[in-house]
Amino acid sequence: MKKELAEALLAKIMDWSDAEKATERARLESFASYKYDEYQQFSPGRRFVESLALWLGQFDAGAERRTAYDFICNRLVFVSTNEMNHLVQLTFPTIIRPRLIADVAHELAMSPQRMKAVVDTPEYRMRLRRTLVLGMSDGARTDWFRRANPQDMSNEQVFHAYDVSNAKAENMRSKLRKDLKSILGEEPSEEQVRFQYIVLLDDFSASGTSAIRFDETTQLFDGKIPKIVEMLESNEALGGAVAETGLVLIIVVYIASDQAIDHIQRLLPKLSFSKGTIVFEVVHRLGPSLRLDDDRDAGILALANQDRYFDKDVDDEHGAVGGTSKRLGYAEGRLPVILSHNTPNNSIFLLWAEDIQRVRGLFPRVSRHRKRQ
Repeated sequence: MKKELAEALLAKIMDWSDAEKATERARLESFASYKYDEYQQFSPGRRFVESLALWLGQFDAGAERRTAYDFICNRLVFVSTNEMNHLVQLTFPTIIRPRLIADVAHELAMSPQRMKAVVDTPEYRMRLRRTLVLGMSDGARTDWFRRANPQDMSNEQVFHAYDVSNAKAENMRSKLRKDLKSILGEEPSEEQVRFQYIVLLDDFSASGTSAIRFDETTQLFDGKIPKIVEMLESNEALGGAVAETGLVLIIVVYIASDQAIDHIQRLLPKLSFSKGTIVFEVVHRLGPSLRLDDDRDAGILALANQDRYFDKDVDDEHGAVGGTSKRLGYAEGRLPVILSHNTPNNSIFLLWAEDIQRVRGLFPRVSRHRKRQ
């Protein structure tokens, strides 16, 4: 749909006066050009203004449409590709390097404030080279992380996934041995030729249940973190390439909600890890005020709670893990968040309803568990 036609349709749907059209057109053009047009799951040829017009058209004229439009203008949070890449760039200087400096300073009985002196030591270079960065999901952006830190992390220290084969693990150790020999000026010991820090990168967490959860019936942990810990505890593949003791597992999430942070921090201390410690870090917290509130956001929540604006088919076995309906988001996340590459299902359903469903989503999501038609 051409831009002019989409704008005319939107003005008709919203029943704007000429003055309102001029004001809102400028605002929407800013939204679209600055961020929203870059949404990667729009169907070919579609852009934000057209999607907005079609989305608003499903609501009753008058109050419902105004409520939905005000929500988009005042509460929606769109994380652009550039913003996410900036968070990736911050990960090493704000989380990984300070941890390495603090550990080396403690080892050498130095002040961690003497950062340049610490970084110049062989001990720091050793710990830095014995750091392995792995992706915990396809949104980890390990390629961007590697390019953002070319002077600190080599290509051999960054891998796109945590499921490392035996051959890959041996190759990693072989290159680690070569670099440590250069740092030490002598052949390193077998224990030194093991990674001491494992950094896991993930882009977004809203509930934390995909990362870690505990089944009260079976008394067992599930999720990505317990599975990775199990791999590290073994002597095969990745487990055979890491230190037997003193291993530090650093889990870094670029963006996380308070709900996810509380959930993960509550369960992590209960997860046994014999080889070392687990550290959980977040680059950017969404904060408690972002979650939709019953009083402040009563209007949009009233729309989201209407059956005609929900498709019950989305409440499948995958959503059941969250313990609630996806009407207000997986695990009742109640978020107004859009990521440039896909909309998290922790946001309210009205935002991310897929193209295959009878309700129209403003930023349609592509699900990992998409049903066959």
